[in-house]
Amino acid sequence: MTLKGAIAVTRFGLGARPGEIKLASQNPKKWLRDQIYSNKPPVFPVKGLRTTQGYIAEKKSLMDARKAESDDAVRLMVSKPFNKRYIASAQAELAARFNFGVETSLPFHERLTRFWSNHFSVSGRSRDILTAATHEREAVRPFISGKFKNLALNAILHPSMVFYLNNDKSIGPNSIVGLVVRHKQRGLNENLAREVMELHTVTPKSGYTQSDVTDFARALTGWTIAPKRHPEDLRGMIFFNSRRHEPGSRKIMGKTYLPTGKLQAVAIITDLCNHPETARNISYKLARHFTADVPPPSLVERLTKEFIKTDGDLKALYAVLIEAPELWNAPAQKIKTPNELLTSAARYMGSTKVFPTWPRDVYEGFGQTPFRAPTPEGWPDTSQAWIGPDALMKRIEWSNKVAQRNSKVDARAFLKSALGNRVSKETTQAINQAESNQQALVMMLMSPEFQRR
Repeated sequence: MTLKGAIAVTRFGLGARPGEIKLASQNPKKWLRDQIYSNKPPVFPVKGLRTTQGYIAEKKSLMDARKAESDDAVRLMVSKPFNKRYIASAQAELAARFNFGVETSLPFHERLTRFWSNHFSVSGRSRDILTAATHEREAVRPFISGKFKNLALNAILHPSMVFYLNNDKSIGPNSIVGLVVRHKQRGLNENLAREVMELHTVTPKSGYTQSDVTDFARALTGWTIAPKRHPEDLRGMIFFNSRRHEPGSRKIMGKTYLPTGKLQAVAIITDLCNHPETARNISYKLARHFTADVPPPSLVERLTKEFIKTDGDLKALYAVLIEAPELWNAPAQKIKTPNELLTSAARYMGSTKVFPTWPRDVYEGFGQTPFRAPTPEGWPDTSQAWIGPDALMKRIEWSNKVAQRNSKVDARAFLKSALGNRVSKETTQAINQAESNQQALVMMLMSPEFQRR
């Protein structure tokens, strides 16, 4: 096993499965390139999982049924079957995602999927966890190897994002519908427009104004979710309702967009994706994710140039990362998030061994339940957010509980297989001198080398 093999598996990947560092050590960069240039991307198992369309359609039917009942007890009875299916579906989504991360033979590809899912964050905190899970599967996962603008269009104009950021409630004040419902205090909603500009594309560094956000929000009116009156195969899908669309031209960051209906918002999003500040935003976030909280400016600059040169070709950006000496020559600086910690431990030990209690309780105890990011900005990608005194104590408590339940796991073999040549002499010596295998396993899980990537 080589140091570069260990770096490929632990920094680019999700943590080592038994024998994985040895395999990657044969040619670390090829091992990574094969994952992003594969003609057969990994197939995420969807058996038993819901679709966004099916879930939203069912939820809307439930809401209609509840409205039709005046008795609170009857409304509760109407909701019970739906709530039972919802809980089961949410648990299935969490298990499917975690197990896929543990078992995948293309961990670099999966890390990138999760990076982009966090960039285009949809959270179940405010409305529904299932729409966040289906967004990752349907709008992010299939598009991470193409152009950034294609990924962005699919991620932004997807029913889950439209639902999460309330664009399904946005109505142009001067649209056909807007003129009718004005007295009902329903109108323009700027949430989606603001987050696309602030987080997903150009960021405030581009100098956009509130007027730009408002005009973009006007362009996005009409992009909603097909209601119950539509044919069954369309209900719950993304749908452009021209009767809700604010008529007229739009002016965004100095450029005028003609009144082209549904294509108006598409044109604006495409131009935002091609903006130089978007290139810098994406490049900075990629570099930060794979190197350090303050990434090397040289790497950010190379990524930015490649983004602009290739029209946002994501595979080209991944190739820059693979070749970047900043990723191969620097010590591990990124603290693993709780999800990364659990996944990396399970890739060696197995899924069931990393959860000393019910999985949802472990996620919530760590403060990072999948699909429930606190804001549209997604989960923090800096060490400070995950390694304060309280967070560190939770990691120690988790390590102790895991070691108590898995005292027969050989910590020394775990050390070698999970970290390879990345482990220091001091850590090796401390674990070798542990009084028991249980103590050694705690020390292994809490070692700087295992806690960082």
